[in-house]
Amino acid sequence: MTADGKGLVGHAGVVLLRRLADRIGLTRGLAGVLPSSAASGWRERVGVLVQLAVAIVLGARSVLEAEQLQRHHQGLFGNPVSDSTVRRLLTGLEAPDAA
Repeated sequence: MTADGKGLVGHAGVVLLRRLADRIGLTRGLAGVLPSSAASGWRERVGVLVQLAVAIVLGARSVLEAEQLQRHHQGLFGNPVSDSTVRRLLTGLEAPDAA
């Protein structure tokens, strides 16, 4: 490594972070409280939420940036989640009395 920043891999820890979520039980714990379905086209909400959290750690400041990061790191994240899917998930997580 040199001081000029060339040859650095800024997102190298994303795999460890994603696996950490599984290892400490975050993914399993969320699966116990978030609804799921076997319906065609249904995105597993736990995966969407964990992918969003990892994208935020990587620097995403909006759901659109999170989608772009996921698309860039598709080998790590799997299929990217659209910003509209993330918005629906977040809207569904709001407390009923939050309005």
